[in-house]
Amino acid sequence: MEYLVHRPAPPLSEFVKYMWRITNPGAPSSRRRVYPDGTMALVIHLTNTSSSFFIDGERFNIKVPLLAGPYSHSFEVDPSLSSALIGVVFHPFAGRVFFPIAAHELHNIDISLSELAPEDADVLLNAVCSAADARSQFMLLESFLKKRLAKALPVPPKIRHAVGQLSKAGGLRRVQRVQTDIGLSHTRFIQLFREHVGMTPKLFCRVQRFSALRERIGKDLPVNWADLAADCGYFDQAHLIRDFRAFAGLTPLAYRREISAEDTKLLTAMHAS
Repeated sequence: MEYLVHRPAPPLSEFVKYMWRITNPGAPSSRRRVYPDGTMALVIHLTNTSSSFFIDGERFNIKVPLLAGPYSHSFEVDPSLSSALIGVVFHPFAGRVFFPIAAHELHNIDISLSELAPEDADVLLNAVCSAADARSQFMLLESFLKKRLAKALPVPPKIRHAVGQLSKAGGLRRVQRVQTDIGLSHTRFIQLFREHVGMTPKLFCRVQRFSALRERIGKDLPVNWADLAADCGYFDQAHLIRDFRAFAGLTPLAYRREISAEDTKLLTAMHAS
């Protein structure tokens, strides 16, 4: 398996966390769990016309390119169903900048780009799939996003600031404190946050905390669960386990048994500066 990460220069870097490309030729049929991180993503299968994923054993198929909403639960994919994929992961506030849909309408769902931008979907798919190499594909994605960015409405600065604050230190900032700092009412803050991020501020913080926790659980590393719970802002170990099960669909111990060296490698690549 080859996993490439590309980070665009400004102004795209203000809205795009990273781009990725994965090739997995000859992968055996198996399920691999994908965990939530509160972001939206654009995904293209380079060898298939649709993407398949599984939730509670049920298979779903979405025509590509697809826009994946911000998830707050895990789902599964089968790497053997596609040998090559490429995608864009947006900053949590930025998916709506490029696509005309309120982020909360995509919470825990995917939608084909052909439903949002039918004039662009097939053109983008054909161009990326026809590109000579990974670099060319990344450049085509950048060009596509730059054109849409030029016509985009700005993100409310208060929401952008709130996302930055709530993302810091693994989601440990208090929502009420951030709301007070930016000067929005409780109702207005939640409304704008859901519109641009896709979930409530409280749920977003819980997902960020879960992501920070998952990064600290290695397959073969010793773990003091009580200390880890305290470090990550959980009231106690029981609360850590409850949240982990809610977002991952399995317990922390089951997660440690399930992850592989490849999972650790992917996490390292995604979070590398």
